[in-house]
Amino acid sequence: MKTGRPTDRIAEATPESRRFPANMSFNGKDDYRLSAESLPTPEAGTSRHGRLQLLELIDQLGERDFEILISLKSAKYLLTGQVKRLHFTDASSDTAAMRAAVRAMRKLERYGLVKTFKRRIGGLRAGSGSLVWCLTESGQRLLNIRDHTEQSRRSHRYLEPSYVHLRHTLAIAECYVQLVELSRIHKKIVLASVEWEPESWRTYTHNGHSLQLKPDLFAVTYNGGYEDRWFIEIDLNTEALPVVIDKCKRYHQYLRTGIEQREHEVFPVTIWVVPSIDRKQKLIDALDNTFKKQPKLFVIITADEFDSLIKNGADQKKMH
Repeated sequence: MKTGRPTDRIAEATPESRRFPANMSFNGKDDYRLSAESLPTPEAGTSRHGRLQLLELIDQLGERDFEILISLKSAKYLLTGQVKRLHFTDASSDTAAMRAAVRAMRKLERYGLVKTFKRRIGGLRAGSGSLVWCLTESGQRLLNIRDHTEQSRRSHRYLEPSYVHLRHTLAIAECYVQLVELSRIHKKIVLASVEWEPESWRTYTHNGHSLQLKPDLFAVTYNGGYEDRWFIEIDLNTEALPVVIDKCKRYHQYLRTGIEQREHEVFPVTIWVVPSIDRKQKLIDALDNTFKKQPKLFVIITADEFDSLIKNGADQKKMH
């Protein structure tokens, strides 16, 4: 049903079922503003499990254990603090929640399903919440067996992520964590769906060439009876502005294909989350100079403006 509202949203009844319990406060944390630590080094490798061992582990793990593993599969990396905020909302206090999260991660580590890094994001003073976790090969295989998607076993050499890649990946995860938290405390907001890379990517044709648009995250939220669709991009000021503008040009190319509009009636708003006011203004100026008299597709925000944007929707006057 067309409503005359901004082109990023369509009228839609809010689903009756909610994916997330509405019992966790949103503290507006931006844990992904990371200190300039040196490259993390993985701890000693965990032993590999045979199929029978993994089947036994499946029977020993609880529902929350699997939820944590699934979150790690999607996000690739999570801080302990982010695990706590996603999966330990029923504790009596924030301290108790953190202790429970640490215990759960250490248990999964002993089982050989997850691993962490010796060095922490934010340093030792940041405590247990600063540990970075990822799935091991055994953790990935366990989920594959459980979901009946097991593939032939291959030997993988663990590749350390660069520090920039780690920061960027955790920043994407932080947006997801905040979306979950917002859906818990605001009854009118429902996080309907999320697509991580590469599921968030879109393939299209331009001038006879097959191209891909590669958002960091795609999300659909229902808000007060309307559906909002979001492409989310994380900018950590590690790319030159011309590189960012080139990616923005792909959004305009994809808009002109009409693929999203034919399937969903509207084209998603693209959120650029930037690390500072200065970077925000520079990107706004570059967009305004590059896309004069073209459709407005982008909202440029700093991290602490993310929750307000999701709650209030995109203002056409502030799009670029």
